[in-house]
Amino acid sequence: MTPIPAGISLDALSELPQYPTGTSFGPDIDTAHEILLSDAGADAKREAFLAWVARHQPCIFGRMATKSGTPAHGLAMNLCWIDEQMLTAGPHAVAAAIAGDRQIWKERSARGESSAFLVIFNSRRLAHARPGPEFARLCTDLASLYLSELAPIHPDVIYTEALPLRGRDGVLRLFKGSVQLFHTGAHLRRHHDRRIPGGVMISVNGPGHYANSLVTQGLCADLTESAPVVRRLAARSIGAGGLGDDRALSTTWHRDPRPAERDTAQWFSAAYHLDVLVESDVVTDPRIRTSPCPAHQQWSWLHLDYIDAHETTPTDRTHGWFHGTPIPERDLHHNPWPPVVPIDAPDFNY
Repeated sequence: MTPIPAGISLDALSELPQYPTGTSFGPDIDTAHEILLSDAGADAKREAFLAWVARHQPCIFGRMATKSGTPAHGLAMNLCWIDEQMLTAGPHAVAAAIAGDRQIWKERSARGESSAFLVIFNSRRLAHARPGPEFARLCTDLASLYLSELAPIHPDVIYTEALPLRGRDGVLRLFKGSVQLFHTGAHLRRHHDRRIPGGVMISVNGPGHYANSLVTQGLCADLTESAPVVRRLAARSIGAGGLGDDRALSTTWHRDPRPAERDTAQWFSAAYHLDVLVESDVVTDPRIRTSPCPAHQQWSWLHLDYIDAHETTPTDRTHGWFHGTPIPERDLHHNPWPPVVPIDAPDFNY
């Protein structure tokens, strides 16, 4: 039995406050829900979800990684699908399913075959859940079933995943990956860019791992070549939200006043902190947001400058994001990165 922290339960799922039947989350999500919230089989639901991501997800990495067939630009992902039946089986069953898929993903990651991991909790009650403290608590419990080594997961904290990769030199290294929350109820809220159909998703993306895997795959000669590729993709994702509703605005935006040079931007701003796993004042806020973000809600100093080929050492706070830490074989599944409480300041990095 997969160990989980005391007090972690999925009982609250049946008690989540719900939106009324017929509530729209935008025509794109409503269409996807015709399959995702139906009695269709698991394969059909996965296909419908990935088709939505490939077309409607603001994150360029997400669109690329979920395209069917040959991975776009060498970027691929693994998918862990947790359905209603699994959720009903209880937290131990959910934790075991995630742990099994996570192990398989990390083995692929070490070979340079996957730089992203998506855990989908496909549930009608999660898809129709109203923002509020009950939903926030359930999200931290779901996250605890994934990041069991760091559980119990707390709100308003940055958690980091560890992605292994064996370099051309044969050395196994760990890279940091951001762990982020997406859910259906983000539609038209402060974190609209985090909307997805079908329920809740925990997404892991390792941009540095991806840049290094481009080298190990022979798609780029070295990091000097791959770093600008990854930086441009990251910059293109910023400000690309607002999909799915004519009233929606992107909830991330560039600070760089010269759009033509966004691929080298160092900073961006957002109405929420992208790497805080469960941001309590965001996922509990039911208010519609169709106007610019007020200053008191902004995170103004979010970094892109870590996506760079220059060498870092373990003494650098950003070490691990783009340059990996050598590890022994026994630590392939180890996650050494500690949680971090974010600060909105230009010198804060992690």
